[in-house]
Amino acid sequence: MIPSSLLHFGMVQGRLTQSPPGCLQWFPQESWQDEFNTASDIGVNYIELIAEVKHNVENPIWTNDGISEIKQLVRSNNLTLHALCNDYIVEHSFLDERTIQQNIKLLEQVKKLGIEKYIMPFFESSELTMDNMQEYVDPLRRIAKVAHSGNITVCLETILTGKELIDLLSLIDYPNVKAVYDTGNRVAFGHDLAGDIRLLSDYIAHVHIKDKNSDNENVLLGTGLVNFENVFDALHDINYSGPFTFETVRGSNPIETAKYNISLVSFFKQNAELSV
Repeated sequence: MIPSSLLHFGMVQGRLTQSPPGCLQWFPQESWQDEFNTASDIGVNYIELIAEVKHNVENPIWTNDGISEIKQLVRSNNLTLHALCNDYIVEHSFLDERTIQQNIKLLEQVKKLGIEKYIMPFFESSELTMDNMQEYVDPLRRIAKVAHSGNITVCLETILTGKELIDLLSLIDYPNVKAVYDTGNRVAFGHDLAGDIRLLSDYIAHVHIKDKNSDNENVLLGTGLVNFENVFDALHDINYSGPFTFETVRGSNPIETAKYNISLVSFFKQNAELSV
């Protein structure tokens, strides 16, 4: 496997396959194995696995045989197992004990895979705000404790501003709980992307790359509201050395779109490094 220090790009599972109409976050049920081969061919270092908003018993992450198959695909394609995103909490309140137990069960599977980062998107049914922040602290500490036993970093994705997110992380006070920085979601919430990146600094453990327009629609990178030059200048300023996961639209040809995305991000990343 590729050492973490050499990782550059990841792809959210399902984004290298054309999805049914209207489906953005989608598990490629019949052809999920193919994405590992494609990723290797185009320079993607890992597939960011997903647990869906509705429990899917056919998703290989839930069985030992499935985990073995994932590991074999990773080895044969010289990839790594870096991150998994639990979308289940988007449609099931994290404050419900049943949802907490789903997270604990999933983390046990994540440990078997040897994944480093566990992504938690706190939106919709689990939207985390300044008003309800205190309610989330103890449940998140429970998750952090389980994750810590597997050397897993819990990465929170929220609607909070940079300052508010620091307040939350300070309340949780676990060293393995960090932040996801999602360029598309941040710009959609009207945040100061570059300012928040510099403010959060070492709290950022994971970066999602996407672009959105003024209607909060996901669009092709470089055609929306995200100023990628400013974003990568800020990431360079804080010495962010982790990889970038594309959570992007597929376009008419998902593989060609992925190649374009890699080229665009590589350009801005290198430009930031050279402009010092």
